[in-house]
Amino acid sequence: MTEPAHHSFSGGESRRAIGCASLALLLASVWAHATAQNYPAKPIRLIVTGVTGGSDDFHARVVAQKMGEALGQQVPIDNRPGGGGLIGRTAVLSAAPDGYAVLFGGVSMAGDRFINANAKYDVLRDFAPVSTVVAYQFVLVVPNAMPARNVKDLIRLAKSLPGQAKFPSGGTGGLPYLSLALFNSKAGIDAIHVPYKSASNLFVELISGQTDYYISPMASAMTHINGGKVRALAVTGAKRSPLFPDLPTIAEAALPGYEVTSWMSILAPAKTPRPIVDALNRAVSQSLATPEVRDAFMKIGSEPIASTPEELSKRMADGIEWFAQVTKLAGIKPQ
Repeated sequence: MTEPAHHSFSGGESRRAIGCASLALLLASVWAHATAQNYPAKPIRLIVTGVTGGSDDFHARVVAQKMGEALGQQVPIDNRPGGGGLIGRTAVLSAAPDGYAVLFGGVSMAGDRFINANAKYDVLRDFAPVSTVVAYQFVLVVPNAMPARNVKDLIRLAKSLPGQAKFPSGGTGGLPYLSLALFNSKAGIDAIHVPYKSASNLFVELISGQTDYYISPMASAMTHINGGKVRALAVTGAKRSPLFPDLPTIAEAALPGYEVTSWMSILAPAKTPRPIVDALNRAVSQSLATPEVRDAFMKIGSEPIASTPEELSKRMADGIEWFAQVTKLAGIKPQ
């Protein structure tokens, strides 16, 4: 019986294979360097997963205008709503890593794996962080007819009627719902969730007293608060809001350790050359330092926050940990 032949690369074949691999790496490096040197040579699409006129869209448009001035190229907004943000995020994931299609994404991305079964990407692996752009907190509001004048009053009333108090939200995967789930858990409240598809309908029924309390994005609630249609009890951040300096945080008012803050950032596809990431980062920082951007953000209770790519990566990792804890607390599974 003859032994089976053994095949192996000869020394020449091995050297050629190594040489081809080295050449590929060299060409990739040359391409990245040349691309970065000429960047940007054309407009940069900023893909927003929210609808035109929404909060995310507003923040993106404000910063994009100044980024365009800093980069010497237009930064048009490309709205890609739908799929819980997946449509816009997938568009960036499938784009070339050349800095000409970037994402306006935020803390909700950190929760994708815990909420959306169709989210197959890893935000820490598949995106290149550029910079944080803005942070904003939420506000706890009740109808004017509600006798609660502070957070402790609300908790006492809700606990006196177990299973009867009602809180609305736009969906179980959103930050307002998770903020309320965390609030109810820390306060020991047993309440009924009432989901809404429309924010306007949500506020109409809250104002009329058909639901009892809500944790709302600051920008969405301001008109109703200033118009005297709902009463604000507290904010959700680690510190008081400059828009409502007399309002305590939920932590100082009743529930130590409670904190919820949302934020938005700019991210590029993974493997985007670092010089391009750095160019985008500088443009964001310059934009956020302008009075126009700061004033526009502050008017709706938002705080401009620039960061390094590494700081944004850490912020995203912390967000993943927060979503893991709160979705488990709320009994939410990916759907």
